[in-house]
Amino acid sequence: MVEKGERRGRGRPRTFDADDVLDKVIDVFWELGYDAADTETLAKSTGLTKPSLYNAFGAKEDLFVAALDRYRQTRSKASLDAMAKAGTPSDGIRDYFENLAKNVASPDHPSGCLIMSVAMPLKDRLPKVAEFMENAPKESLARMVAYFSQQTKKGNLPRGFDAMAAISLLQDLSAGMIMQARAGAPLDALRSKAIRNTELVLYEGQRGVAE
Repeated sequence: MVEKGERRGRGRPRTFDADDVLDKVIDVFWELGYDAADTETLAKSTGLTKPSLYNAFGAKEDLFVAALDRYRQTRSKASLDAMAKAGTPSDGIRDYFENLAKNVASPDHPSGCLIMSVAMPLKDRLPKVAEFMENAPKESLARMVAYFSQQTKKGNLPRGFDAMAAISLLQDLSAGMIMQARAGAPLDALRSKAIRNTELVLYEGQRGVAE
């Protein structure tokens, strides 16, 4: 938990949980989009005043980038965590897609992905968002490369397994699920794709492996 202070006249500042604030901000940006999410709506959703929100996080673009990073560290990271915890590559990739489906199509929050659905179209006009979009995928890619390398060393994948080909297809299939969710595809429909997508990713990685 990260605490920040809101000055209230004399005396000690009132503290609040910055992560909790950002979780609420995520939902506003996710549902309304960047432009429609005005500072008044953002402040109301968090229970803070507009000056307090600005003092804690900066301008609107700064707040949005902070929300993106919080989203990446929690909801996006959860799919990679699910993959890493499974015992086999087939279980891990399936769990990745099932977790992704829940993240992008759960009725408990807006559909789609905050990064792909909301931030991506903004990178050409918001420089701080562009910087985030350039750097954020690197950590996910590094984790995926390490995961497939580890699975190959363990003997769970054949020698010569093309991790980059598998990762590229996994990312393409993930983007497709995100777009389908944003278009209204229900959670069950996306979860049903997990096994098929897993088979496709593993096949793609093994296509060049010698018989």
